[in-house]
Amino acid sequence: MYPLLPQDVRSLPAVPGSNRRNATRQLLASLRTAGAPDSAAVADLGLEAFGCVLARRRGEAPTPQLAQRYMEALANNIPLRRTLREAAAVLAHAGVAAIVYKGQDYLERIYGDLGARSMADVDLLVREADLGAAEQALLQAGFIADLDCKLIHERKFCKNGVAIDLHHALLQPARMRIDHDELFDRATPSTISPGLLMLEATDALLVHCINQTVKGYSLPASSYLELQALIEHADMPEALRRGARYQMLSTLFTSLAVLGELGHARAAEWAERMPMPARRKLALRAVMVRFAMHAIARETPGRATMLALKVTLIDEPLAVLRFVPEWAFWQLPFKAPRALANAGPPTTPTRPHALS
Repeated sequence: MYPLLPQDVRSLPAVPGSNRRNATRQLLASLRTAGAPDSAAVADLGLEAFGCVLARRRGEAPTPQLAQRYMEALANNIPLRRTLREAAAVLAHAGVAAIVYKGQDYLERIYGDLGARSMADVDLLVREADLGAAEQALLQAGFIADLDCKLIHERKFCKNGVAIDLHHALLQPARMRIDHDELFDRATPSTISPGLLMLEATDALLVHCINQTVKGYSLPASSYLELQALIEHADMPEALRRGARYQMLSTLFTSLAVLGELGHARAAEWAERMPMPARRKLALRAVMVRFAMHAIARETPGRATMLALKVTLIDEPLAVLRFVPEWAFWQLPFKAPRALANAGPPTTPTRPHALS
């Protein structure tokens, strides 16, 4: 059962990078051996809610500070879970298959406690062919569409102050060739709500690695705690086969290599077994792995750095020629927002809405 850091890493204490890396190594090692993590490491990484969960599981009374952080996370997550269940019911009634992934899924799959982390929104994946039906179903149920959304691979909705990110792809198609139909074919029922799906274990690992690229590996320590947990249930030979087919070997290698640098021997072994040229691995270690190790719990890099990092992770060189113009166009301030998928007028009025 692992935690997540708060979404806004700017709220974390000002801890030197070397201390954060050492704290992350210590915490990962303690979780692998079922030991008690050092209290200083928990505090340095901003994991007080998780510390409360761990203390209770050891039969200990948490400190007032840990208990307060846990209650704050729980109070934040209860309305998100309620809204997720409402959205899941609405989509199921409309005949739209939806996969819950990332935070809300991890609370069930990995952490087993609604208060172990605080999160900002809910992530759902639907088939692109079902996007229009999904949008209309949510609108009819009172969800408000963010008409200012310009993202290529998702739409944003909000209800009762809770943001729903409705994805029809995991990321820009030019970066990787993810077979989303395969993800749905292998998905299994989620325990959160009837009709809601969750990713198969090996797909969950791959999707986590894909999500690590969204911020160019400028990630909090919790992302590697998640990765460590997901590896335990994944079929790693199959992960390599799917990774090659999805053109995401650079991403998978980087995620495993960073976890290896943080002390996970099995991750390091599988990184070395990646079917990639040795010179490519050396380049990724020199650029991506080095950056990731220095970026634990730091803020997201600037646009130019982010673009360079994302380009470095693209397996297929020709795909760079498609991705860079697409990414640059997306950044233009005067670019028009994307219209809803259904060409007809919505049955429920929508209005622009600022989402967190």
